Amino acid sequence: MKRNFVKTLFLFLLVIPGIHLYSQNTWLLKYQFEKGKTYDQISRTTQDIVQTVNGQDIKILSEIASTNSFQVENRDADGNATLLFSAQDLSVRSAAMGRDTTMKYTGMKDKVRVKLTPAGKSLSSVVVDSSEVSSIVSQLNMGDMRHLPGKEVKVGETWQDQLVVNKEKSAGSPIAMEITTDTEYTLKGSEPVNGKELLKIAFTGTMNMKGKGMQMGMDMYLEGTGKNQGFFYYDPAAFMIVSSEDNSEMEISVAVTGPQNLTIPMTQSVKSVTTFTERK
Repeated sequence: MKRNFVKTLFLFLLVIPGIHLYSQNTWLLKYQFEKGKTYDQISRTTQDIVQTVNGQDIKILSEIASTNSFQVENRDADGNATLLFSAQDLSVRSAAMGRDTTMKYTGMKDKVRVKLTPAGKSLSSVVVDSSEVSSIVSQLNMGDMRHLPGKEVKVGETWQDQLVVNKEKSAGSPIAMEITTDTEYTLKGSEPVNGKELLKIAFTGTMNMKGKGMQMGMDMYLEGTGKNQGFFYYDPAAFMIVSSEDNSEMEISVAVTGPQNLTIPMTQSVKSVTTFTERK
């Protein structure tokens, strides 16, 4: 009897490490913002564009570097969080046709209040205040967060996310666009990063865009397709993404009709890097 008990206990002890390892192979991926906390968001986006006009290639380089912050104003019983995003510093560089200019802005008053689900999907977005460079700030997409599955996921598991975004035309972009993305995410596992154990999530996807607008009395129609890939790091202890990197390639065609009909093909490569840091 005693021998059987010892044998059973031994087998039970063998099972415990297996249970522990299995639990570390499954992670809850969602946002859990705490009211009152503030985060700093630093982003840099680089675009390389090549336009072909009348058989001549025109190369355009643009870089946008920004520092924003957001404060967690509230979190309801369903876990939906209300965040107030504020623009702080902005630097815009443009290099094309022999000219290279950089404009810097500080002390901006642009603010956006958004309500997000625990998966990071937007329930509402309201512009609270804006400045004279609001058309540039709108390109920062303040309030957009990486989407998470909002549930437990095993290492190696994949999930899909489809999204349709409508962008209205503005002073910075005369074309109203509809952008459709289809993205597959994969939980790669945990990695030590700057002394913390973070989860790496990789993604690949496709993009389609279409739009129309008017500039200088001419109608403009846009169509484009592309691919993107990248990764981001998620802190499972803080329920927060701490950094991300996104690379995309687009093939775009712009048709212009008016006194002179013209089709402008272009290619666009974009790299975006963003970090989030909790303000202590």
